[in-house]
Amino acid sequence: MNMKTLAVFGITALLSACSLLPEKTVSGTYKGTLPCADCEKIEANIILNNDKTYQYNAVFFKNKEQYPFIEKGTYEWYPEKTDVLKLSDSRNLTLHITDSYIELYDAEGNAPESGLSYKLEKVTLNK
Repeated sequence: MNMKTLAVFGITALLSACSLLPEKTVSGTYKGTLPCADCEKIEANIILNNDKTYQYNAVFFKNKEQYPFIEKGTYEWYPEKTDVLKLSDSRNLTLHITDSYIELYDAEGNAPESGLSYKLEKVTLNK
């Protein structure tokens, strides 16, 4: 076997092995209460589906009133960070993914600097 054939064989084997790596399963429903700068609190849940769609539901509580918010879109892995999802329709949020919770990060995939908790606990698995 010459070097060229060996190199082609090696690259083919490497690419085949990469395609066998399982993709992280992040589907599920995540719920919790988030801090709010100009309201009492935010009750939030995010549903991540297997088809890479999401729905973000939030209710903002301010002055004894409730203000609902719903956002739907698709998600993909953040290019430079293996544990962060980018939401297609959100201009200012990404999601840090763990096995038991997600945490809302800024648009660049960084943790909040405030020291406050923006975690939503996983409550169900979506099929």
